Amino acid sequence: MRTYIAALALILIGSAAFAEDKDITVTAGDASLKVTVPKETEVTKKAGRTILHGNKWWIYVWEVTGAKTVAEAVPNAAKIIKSEFVEFVPGETKDIKVAGHDAKHLIGKGAEADDNDPGSADVVIFTDGKHVFAACVHGEKDEAAKERPELLKVLKSVKP
Repeated sequence: MRTYIAALALILIGSAAFAEDKDITVTAGDASLKVTVPKETEVTKKAGRTILHGNKWWIYVWEVTGAKTVAEAVPNAAKIIKSEFVEFVPGETKDIKVAGHDAKHLIGKGAEADDNDPGSADVVIFTDGKHVFAACVHGEKDEAAKERPELLKVLKSVKP
């Protein structure tokens, strides 16, 4: 009986966590991705980028036109995100996987594009096997580090 109750509790907890997420399609340029996001996430498109806005976080997504590989796009990270974050200089680069493909996670400093306040940004350059994308979180001071877990969680859910 105890095993049954414990199993039922785990199923209910798992169902509750799943019910708080939703699957969406994110379009960026000519490409699209399926991702799982918290149910309160709003999606908007603005000047070449797609914006995912959740509770206390913003993720910006671009298709990197002209790049055929992640390696081609990485040196252009600052140019890709300049509508949101300027003077981006990566201080750390990590190898990660997104949608089963190799990706680069760049962590660095720069300034917010809207007011030039100094800040930090996390940029992930990744591919679905056909298109190359950039996803970014940023903010004043170390705000990007606070939004990093949500960025990585969303990217872990990417399905081409």
